[in-house]
Amino acid sequence: MSKNDMTRARVLKITRGDAITLPSEFVDGISESFGLAIMVVKDKNVKIYPVNSENVYYLRLSIEKLSKSFLEELTTIFEEAGLDDILFTSGICQSANQCYYECYFTPEQLKMSIDELHERLGNMTGVQEAKLVNVPT
Repeated sequence: MSKNDMTRARVLKITRGDAITLPSEFVDGISESFGLAIMVVKDKNVKIYPVNSENVYYLRLSIEKLSKSFLEELTTIFEEAGLDDILFTSGICQSANQCYYECYFTPEQLKMSIDELHERLGNMTGVQEAKLVNVPT
């Protein structure tokens, strides 16, 4: 692989544990001290997002009734909260008779408290439950 390649890849050994060891050229290219590792369950892909802090939040909205205005309302709340940089989102997923929205973000960008954001999201039209928790390290 050369410096001009658009991607870099290495085959890594997967072992149990809480530490992830990356090749030095990956670490040098990331230039952040932390990484958010997400496993997408349905396709078993693991993605790592460089972050500047170990403080990352997970948001899951259980949507009882999905309306046409759901995304507009969600976008409005995100804009008012200053939530511009979403690290990862599943988008809206449907499982049986239930819809879900999931995303991960760093809270440093917020213009309102986590509690206020949680309350606003929980009061959205059609939202059955809003789960907003810190991702464990």
